[in-house]
Amino acid sequence: MTSTTLPPSLAEAVLRFKHAAAEINDTYEGRRPDQTNQVTPGQLTEAIEQFLTIIERIDREEGKIGPIAKDDATQLGDYGMTLIADLAAWAGQLNLPVPRQDLEIVTLAAADWIVRHDGQIRTLEPVVNALANFANRAHDPASLEPLITLMGRVAQAAANLIKQDLEKNNPGRPWRVLHLNRGIVATRTHNPELMEKVFDDLVRCLPEDAAAFFAEGMQQMEELDYPPHVRQVMHRYFDRWTRPRMH
Repeated sequence: MTSTTLPPSLAEAVLRFKHAAAEINDTYEGRRPDQTNQVTPGQLTEAIEQFLTIIERIDREEGKIGPIAKDDATQLGDYGMTLIADLAAWAGQLNLPVPRQDLEIVTLAAADWIVRHDGQIRTLEPVVNALANFANRAHDPASLEPLITLMGRVAQAAANLIKQDLEKNNPGRPWRVLHLNRGIVATRTHNPELMEKVFDDLVRCLPEDAAAFFAEGMQQMEELDYPPHVRQVMHRYFDRWTRPRMH
């Protein structure tokens, strides 16, 4: 399948979902257990088809941007995200990496739909994982800039409870991972202006992680031989956040 532009369109999401669901269901039927208490891939497929049909219809009838009248974008989006995550879990359980990757694109399209309609993203973890995996597959620095934009929009649309960042004792919390990954991706763009914007967001949202992030960044500058203009930005933030401060 062709490479994905960001954010993915709903049309691409539907196509990728059909490919993924077909392979997951075929594999499941071939290994079907006698009994299962889990919701089956077939049941999830039917529910996700309905979800995608509804959000496509909303875009047609109410426009692609702005609040929607007949449904709650936050609740509807969260319902869809949960279903997609459950089907992706089946892809993992059945050892089907390509369908799982396709479902990550569906996740990003659903997240973008929530953002476009002024909703809040309550189920952040699958979105953060999909963004991270997309970043790992991207190699051209210029192709990373739309990813930075989408990561920023996802962060802005995260549910208020997530933004409060109450689980500071959990280093794997999606809010933290999202901002750290966005900082790494910004560095890979080699774009100083973009780096500064993302680094400012990072220190505002994760002040307790700033010093370690920039220290690690300085180490990467040496190991990966980043160009001087990138090093200058990293060095400036490193100095600002690691030097002793007067009290």
